[in-house]
Amino acid sequence: MNRTARLLICLIAVVLGWVVYLEIQPANASTSLAPVVAGSKIYFVPIGNFPSDQLDPLVQYYRKKYGLGITVLPPVPVDPSTRDVLRHQLMAENLVVSLRSDTPRYAYDSKAILIGFTSEDIYPTSKDWQFAFGWRRGETRTAVVSTARLNLPGDAGRSNLATTRMRKIVTKDIGVFYYGLPQSQNPRSVLYSQIMGIEELDGVGEDF
Repeated sequence: MNRTARLLICLIAVVLGWVVYLEIQPANASTSLAPVVAGSKIYFVPIGNFPSDQLDPLVQYYRKKYGLGITVLPPVPVDPSTRDVLRHQLMAENLVVSLRSDTPRYAYDSKAILIGFTSEDIYPTSKDWQFAFGWRRGETRTAVVSTARLNLPGDAGRSNLATTRMRKIVTKDIGVFYYGLPQSQNPRSVLYSQIMGIEELDGVGEDF
């Protein structure tokens, strides 16, 4: 093999390596991001007995990291139609519909993004899943987040872990709804599409 051919092979290897590197690196907070819909506004909504004060640190976090002004709306009740009595869980799809019904002023605002929070366990009726950390309805830019499974027996003494996990779920919703970012195959990205349990959730970072 002559010198020119060796140089060409080396150049191709460098280019391919750089492409792979870029694909697996999560974007950081300094990346220039813009809302996919100009003038979009994010609203957090406590559902049922979810403590509203747990949302204040989230609001501050997104204001500091992304410059987002997020409004916390008054709590809405848990609609009985969302409850699966046999499974002792809330049905995720119904919960999204209920959230929109309880916030009509924002539900039909094309620039509004609604993210509801419940401390109860949820599951999607359309999937063969035991539970879900959250559920998202893309066409209406509405999501619900459950904190029921964010604490594990072995988490004692790690008080901030559940908060970090919740933040990752919410950041993914914001990335998809507000910034219009696609889900990722990168298991380190907060946009990772295969977050099925705590192990995957803990494995992702907090950046896009």
